[in-house]
Amino acid sequence: MACTNRRSNTNRILFLLITSLLFCTSCSQNLFSRIEFNHPGGSFDQPINTTEERQSFSFLLFSDLHVGRAEDGVYWDFDAFYAWLDAYPGTLDFALHLGDGTADSTESEYRQYAAFLQSLTDRSLPNHAVLGNHDVRSDGRSLFSQYINDLTARRFSHKGFSFYLLDTGNASLGKTQLDNLMEAVAADPNPKLFCAHVPLYAGPDMFYFSLKDPLERALIVQTMVKNKVGLYVGGHLHIDSKLYAYTDTTHEFVSESFHGRDSLIENTLPVWYVLTYDVVSNSITIVKYASKRDNTIAEEVVATIGMP
Repeated sequence: MACTNRRSNTNRILFLLITSLLFCTSCSQNLFSRIEFNHPGGSFDQPINTTEERQSFSFLLFSDLHVGRAEDGVYWDFDAFYAWLDAYPGTLDFALHLGDGTADSTESEYRQYAAFLQSLTDRSLPNHAVLGNHDVRSDGRSLFSQYINDLTARRFSHKGFSFYLLDTGNASLGKTQLDNLMEAVAADPNPKLFCAHVPLYAGPDMFYFSLKDPLERALIVQTMVKNKVGLYVGGHLHIDSKLYAYTDTTHEFVSESFHGRDSLIENTLPVWYVLTYDVVSNSITIVKYASKRDNTIAEEVVATIGMP
């Protein structure tokens, strides 16, 4: 009988402890969340235009350049990409790279990464980039700041939209960056896009490839829905694209990789996208381009999604 009572008391204590932890987690946005307490963070206090009317525009999107990647079967088709870009019939306002510009964060890889981005600049295509997990190894963040951009997390505005570039190199925003993000978007009246390397969620089959902390993910989704964030774009997956709807006007898109690979592990083509915002329909259309092995470029409309 005494043993039964002790077991019962132990179970009650465990129940109370778990309940207390869950209660504290739900009440505090900072105490029990965040894989990365020591993440270097990032602020989103860069000046933006909050009075500009929305206008239609298009931009180039690509991810996982992976300069220096040496696994079997990995290849790039720069010639086909440049030929497509030079002949593109419309106007691209800027390019956005979603991280993993390098394979191992070495300085030589960062130089090649910067040279590729410069080749876009030389074609009158301004560009922006975020950090990926392959970009933060060793001294990677410092090299990113030296060769790519001073800030690993930042924002800019364009034709009535705000773009928030997130540092997810450690598969988490971390306490400081997430708190700053939530504060900044709450004060920003523009419709918004979140741009990151690591996907937010994109479905239950994406657990390995997405942000790991469920409370962090929940806070980001809540922030998106409450503050006119129409789209979260991410990369990291390589082998396929994903489109996930949180609401009718809040989505997540995960892109394929810019490099191709012909192997048993990955059988992929070099892929990039053009995203076009149409002010009349208040929607973004995602068009995929793939460099095929027969030296042609395949074009496919992935989706048209409404914006808030």
